[in-house]
Amino acid sequence: MSRLESGHINPRLDWCDIHDLINKVLGNLQEELKPFQLHLVIPDDMPLVKIDFGLIEQVLYNLIFNATQYATSSTNLRVKAFYDNGILTIQVMDRGPGFPPKEISLIFNKFYRVEGSKAGGTGLGLSIAKGFVEAHKGTIIAENRQNGGAKFTIKIPTDIQSINLNI
Repeated sequence: MSRLESGHINPRLDWCDIHDLINKVLGNLQEELKPFQLHLVIPDDMPLVKIDFGLIEQVLYNLIFNATQYATSSTNLRVKAFYDNGILTIQVMDRGPGFPPKEISLIFNKFYRVEGSKAGGTGLGLSIAKGFVEAHKGTIIAENRQNGGAKFTIKIPTDIQSINLNI
């Protein structure tokens, strides 16, 4: 956390296949994801993007893990990724309780925990996620979904490299 705050996190940018990145995170959360219906929305022709695989892996792990902790079992979890006009967008959506409107602006603060949240955790996961995204010169926002649940949207400016599927 202190490295983040002092600006000493320098992403090691390299070409990354978003399918591989998300599959690695989902594999690491295999047990936590069992009670849910997972929906992946990623274009087959998603280009390679230039990001720090390890940092964004941790961001997605934190977001998806949180979703498994707060969403109701057997509900949908959705992970969506796409690239448009120089921006990689990744969204993590759940059908949990969402955020109390008066607290949503605070959830990325260090050590902040939503009132009445489950025991455990340090309150650093979302703060670290925000720092890692911002180290990529990107943004992350949280919002409540219209019919219940939370939605996190990550936007990272990045270069792309098209994948040739005609092998």
